[in-house]
Amino acid sequence: MMLQWAESDADSDRHSLDACDGEEQHATEPRGRFARLLGRPMGFIHETSPRSIATQVATDSYALRHHAAESLVRLTAALSQRTHVAESCVWEALSAGPNQLDQVVSQIRESFSSAEGPMQFARLVLREQDLQGGMTEHLASASNVFADWLEFGIDLLVGHELQLNAAHNKVKHGLSVRARDDLKVSFVTTPPSADGTIPVGALTGPDTVDIFDRPVIEVLAQAPKVDGHRQGLELTQLRVDAHVVLAEAYMIAWTHGAMFHVAATKHFEGRTELPDYLAAPAHPGYPVGGPRPHHVSAKAPVGMRFPLTTPPGGGPTRRPPGIAFRDSFIPLIFTGSAVRNLRVVADEPPEQA
Repeated sequence: MMLQWAESDADSDRHSLDACDGEEQHATEPRGRFARLLGRPMGFIHETSPRSIATQVATDSYALRHHAAESLVRLTAALSQRTHVAESCVWEALSAGPNQLDQVVSQIRESFSSAEGPMQFARLVLREQDLQGGMTEHLASASNVFADWLEFGIDLLVGHELQLNAAHNKVKHGLSVRARDDLKVSFVTTPPSADGTIPVGALTGPDTVDIFDRPVIEVLAQAPKVDGHRQGLELTQLRVDAHVVLAEAYMIAWTHGAMFHVAATKHFEGRTELPDYLAAPAHPGYPVGGPRPHHVSAKAPVGMRFPLTTPPGGGPTRRPPGIAFRDSFIPLIFTGSAVRNLRVVADEPPEQA
């Protein structure tokens, strides 16, 4: 996939993948050089299917959003611990901070727990010269949007009903996840008939809720403890709409960029001995009015979870299966016998007058 991209992007005026034929013409192109280094013929490199690319894009989008979220959360924690600009540098504070994310989040919660918390956060993302005239409605709106995206990033890392951060760790450490685009799951209120059939209208009507209609990342992980008791293995299935995930990553990165600018401005303040090219990066601007997290994705399901094994100490699992949304979790209680095979039939025609 990367070789295909490297060839198609090497020269915007020449699309080498379509125009070249013959091994000699490929000799100086990325795939040709790649094959020559391995001592293999050019033809051994196969084209990557669009389906493979789509699932990889979903996986990379998920990883990018989480990377941005952890960067923002750790930068916020490092800056919130500093009481004076002359203290140890931000890079040192980032490097020396706690490794466990729950400890990092606890630092943030404690730092902004007072009545002055909102203003303390505003000073991390709003330019000092803009605040000299006092907090305006315009600035307050931007600060609140930034704060919402910080909270969204925290929710991605800790505390969600699904193991979102475990999925990220398994993406970046050995890629022990499964990305797939062949899973369609819908919740319908119409039960199947006694003969094992269900009308097509029941699957496409207004009462149908699509749970999975996009690529899905599947994760196998140990479930978190419940009341101090270990749980068994859990399957987590995460719906990934790449466009939505990348929009969320953009807003998280925007918040990080604003915070980075303010911190860098303080870092360079009064240092006249530095060359001209060493300066704080530009502020990315203010997202007045949004978008906020609920503007980007409010109603779409996040995913599902299913316990696979009982707790190591015995007894029933304390984490039931269910469907997770951004702000809620709906447990699933299975009763009766399962129907595994259904036949979809045409809707019955309306009665003739």
